[in-house]
Amino acid sequence: MSKYKLRTLREKALVKLAQAGDNEALNMIIAKFEPMIISIASKYFGAWAEFQDLMQIGYVGLIQAVYSYNEEKTTKFSTFAYLNISSEIKSFITYLNREKNKVLSDAVSIESMFENYSEDSDYYFEVPSEVNLHQSAIYNYIFERTIDQMKDLEKDIVKMWLENNSYDEISQNIGVPKKKVDNTIQKFKKIANRVMKYVNNTISNGGTL
Repeated sequence: MSKYKLRTLREKALVKLAQAGDNEALNMIIAKFEPMIISIASKYFGAWAEFQDLMQIGYVGLIQAVYSYNEEKTTKFSTFAYLNISSEIKSFITYLNREKNKVLSDAVSIESMFENYSEDSDYYFEVPSEVNLHQSAIYNYIFERTIDQMKDLEKDIVKMWLENNSYDEISQNIGVPKKKVDNTIQKFKKIANRVMKYVNNTISNGGTL
């Protein structure tokens, strides 16, 4: 569908298209709700939580709102988005307060979410060092929130994977088929990659796509 036609659609229609995989519809939602994110982030930023950090987390909240919205069970999308963005930013601040006295490891590495993955892949995603502590916090937070969206067994699988255990080791230790391990890791990557892709693209384009 053309951008012109998309601009004539109501929010719910755009959300349905975005949920179906229409990137242009999602981009339009992000652009439309950026002022809301700015407004909410402006209420909370301070010495520890930088404004740009909160903006990025606000985009996370908006994107998650898009994919979890169900018009039959919830209120109108703008209200749902506002609540999700606010909740995500508040959760991030709580996370920062909990983590600010810890040393964020610059040695943690996991298979890249931004490359085609295979178990034998040589690609790794390195969490930024102390030079970019605020960015490390954002990445770590998104990983944590992604895991929170998964079931208990899936969480155990992902945590073992993040500790550099092989699929065979995870399968034997947890007692699940290797295929289940692979499906779980792909699910984890899909959720986190989807969020990070749009957050990074939005930020790099000055807040709009």
